[in-house]
Amino acid sequence: MTPVGTLVQLCRTAIFALGRELAAWKGSTARATFAAEAVLSVALSVALANALGLSDTWWAAISGFAVMQTSFAASAQRAVHRIMGTVIGAALGTLVGPWIGDRPWLFVPALGAIGGIAVYRANGSKAAYAWILGGVTALMVTYEAHKFASVRATAIFAALRVAEVAVGTLACVLVASVFHFGPKWYRKYTAPLDASTARAAGESGAPSATVLTPPLESVRPTRMLLGLQAALSITILASLTYILHLPGFAQAMVTAIAVLIVPPGLAADRTRQPVMEKMVQRVAGCLLAGVLAVALLPLMQGQAVLCMLALSIGVWAGCHVQTGREGSSYVGRQFTIAFIMVFVQDHHWSSDPLPALMRLSGILIGIVVLAVVMFATSRLYIPPLPQDASR
Repeated sequence: MTPVGTLVQLCRTAIFALGRELAAWKGSTARATFAAEAVLSVALSVALANALGLSDTWWAAISGFAVMQTSFAASAQRAVHRIMGTVIGAALGTLVGPWIGDRPWLFVPALGAIGGIAVYRANGSKAAYAWILGGVTALMVTYEAHKFASVRATAIFAALRVAEVAVGTLACVLVASVFHFGPKWYRKYTAPLDASTARAAGESGAPSATVLTPPLESVRPTRMLLGLQAALSITILASLTYILHLPGFAQAMVTAIAVLIVPPGLAADRTRQPVMEKMVQRVAGCLLAGVLAVALLPLMQGQAVLCMLALSIGVWAGCHVQTGREGSSYVGRQFTIAFIMVFVQDHHWSSDPLPALMRLSGILIGIVVLAVVMFATSRLYIPPLPQDASR
């Protein structure tokens, strides 16, 4: 099938899957619990970020959502990886960015190399999320450094980025801890459960669609191809942004990295399908969230209570779709992230949709550039090492 035919088929599949999920809107204790945890985590992240006067509240809110998983152990592991990757990436960007920011011939390839290495390592590591966050943060800080042209200003930006992620991650861990340990403490200090109730409580696990599963080692050609595609995409995005000052570079390069993380064990010539599927579902989720949120913003008029209520409803709906079983899980996740990006502005509630539209445009630009790079490298052959041939 041609790339265009594959794209059309994937679009139809995503739309039908989302339609089935919405038509079969069936709640459960596990799904409601996960959605409630996510809503409370995002709300607490926003409250803490506002109380601390952080500049980019929406980064804290996204961290509060992105770290949350359907089990406490998975959330805790993801929290450690997010903090570790962010700190290392911020340090790298602070050290490198100010020295190469005014040298585009060195600055642009360096960004591509950082993104390529991050994707290469993430597709073969059990700490994939740490590599993703490390690469994303290093790219963001390094890029901002060329505008600051100052080590001190870059270090302040990097520190704020770490603080925002730390606030959101802390909020998530606190909420997950309450939901995880609270029932245990309650059962410990109240009447014991009967055997059947205890057994039911132990079996009421969350849907497996969102359980964090550490990736296994991928074959080398697959990792190299995906790393190369990330490097080329980010190099193009950085060049366009450097010259044309395109908006939403952060979201564009996050997109270029995030969708290139594939299930482990795929051969290099089988990566296009899952990557394109993630691209389509990312666009679908972001467009739905963008249209809905931009329509709601003027009605909220910047009032904190109304904005928080709308934000909570959007996060709840997105989480419900994410934990479904009809094949639109990634649409739900991207809808939630985009909805947070639109509603949670920089450091105050606002009805101005322009910042949100700029972020969403960055996601679309990243998808377009990555699609072009994937088409250009679709016939590229990377031979395996001798030790890979036996796998």
